[in-house]
Amino acid sequence: MSPARTPGARRAPVLGRDAGPVGRAVRVAAGAAALTHLLTTKAPDHGGGALLTAAATAVVLTAGYTGLLLLLRPLLTRGAGHGLAGWPGGALFLLPMLLYPIGVLPDAPALGVALYVEFSVLTAGITGYGGIELAALPALVLGRRPVLYGPFNAVDLAERGMRRPWHATPERTAGWLAAAGLAWFWVVPPLAAVRGAFGDSFDALGVLDPAACGALVIAGVLLAVPAPGPARPRRLRAGAFVLLGLGGAVGALPDVLWPVVILTGLVIGTLRLTSGGHRDARVPATGAPASGAAVPEPPVTSRPHVETSSTTR
Repeated sequence: MSPARTPGARRAPVLGRDAGPVGRAVRVAAGAAALTHLLTTKAPDHGGGALLTAAATAVVLTAGYTGLLLLLRPLLTRGAGHGLAGWPGGALFLLPMLLYPIGVLPDAPALGVALYVEFSVLTAGITGYGGIELAALPALVLGRRPVLYGPFNAVDLAERGMRRPWHATPERTAGWLAAAGLAWFWVVPPLAAVRGAFGDSFDALGVLDPAACGALVIAGVLLAVPAPGPARPRRLRAGAFVLLGLGGAVGALPDVLWPVVILTGLVIGTLRLTSGGHRDARVPATGAPASGAAVPEPPVTSRPHVETSSTTR
């Protein structure tokens, strides 16, 4: 029998559901930067009717994704290794957004899509939701937080190296370097796209892009150094950050993160379906979860992007 949980004890953060302080700060900064670009540079190019259409599009997306989350809820409550939770669900939420980068949407609805995405990023940061940003508003409406992997989880992976007492100085340094490098590519480009002197000042900072790439690569190298704690997750993060740094050097960051989520989600979803991993867990007559079955995600508590950060670069 497991020991009783201490009253008031904090549950461990779950990747794809809970964002830590650094992850929240990066989401807020990225969402605010992208919305600044949209509202000061893109929106003024549209007339009143187009702006109403954009607003309506954002509202429809909110309702649509809320309905989707409600519909998929039974497949999102068994943990990241089952059903659509984790990668497959994140891919499913991102797939409709492919209409944006391929250019089939008229200008006004496309602006609405961008507004929805970036406001969702900001909402995720404010509320501390650490899943796919497109589910942040629906999760807030429904009061449930599904485990759904998305691009911003790269920051959460960087932050993981700062949490445990056994994390050594190289791993903590790697976490800060990786988070700073990722934040740079989410925040600086949309602000540099703002018209006028404000945008020009951020555009001039583009000369520091190689430094941000270098920070990611150095983070990967530091994580490759032997250290206490689980070695496999650290090595996986090391490889990911080196690849992201190289991607930034060729101008693929952060845009490359969205197709990575989609492709990975489709592959993992297919494997789960073909292996029967989507079957429901058996629940004993006592009502206790079966061994290996994940407990349903807890209710939301009250807690103080192709152009982007995700859609506006």
